[in-house]
Amino acid sequence: MKKDRNRSDGDKPDQSLPRSKILRGRRNFQRLFEKSTVLTSDSIQFRYRLYNDPSEGCYIGFIAPKKIMRSAVQRNKAKRLMREVYRIHQDFVQDIFSKNVFGFHGVFLARKSELTFSDIKKDMIPLLQQVRDRLLNMESRLSKTDISSGSNTNSETKRT
Repeated sequence: MKKDRNRSDGDKPDQSLPRSKILRGRRNFQRLFEKSTVLTSDSIQFRYRLYNDPSEGCYIGFIAPKKIMRSAVQRNKAKRLMREVYRIHQDFVQDIFSKNVFGFHGVFLARKSELTFSDIKKDMIPLLQQVRDRLLNMESRLSKTDISSGSNTNSETKRT
């Protein structure tokens, strides 16, 4: 049975992860690994970098190193599971990305072979929450510096 494309499910949030939101390209990964903040758990490492320019976009990558997982089948499975867990739980950070205040590149790295969906989920959710908290703190600091630098963000000005 085909899904009706004209029908909108307003109560369900969009949980798709299109290819356009996945980090690609050697240059982007090199820039990310040059200066990145690292968060680590038992089975996953998350590296991210913030850019002042919002045109950099918000992209997420998934890596399964060959040194840890010798078999291509294991590497592909690990990346597929990480993408799926992120796709389901991307709402932790997606609302921050939608504001287009800054550019964000992040990558999830598998640190163990033989990963399961539950292992990845158990480790990825706290990492996403940590990133969310850090991004919210950074966003509030940016808005405070805009106010303190003299730029008036309010439409009204005080008269004395």
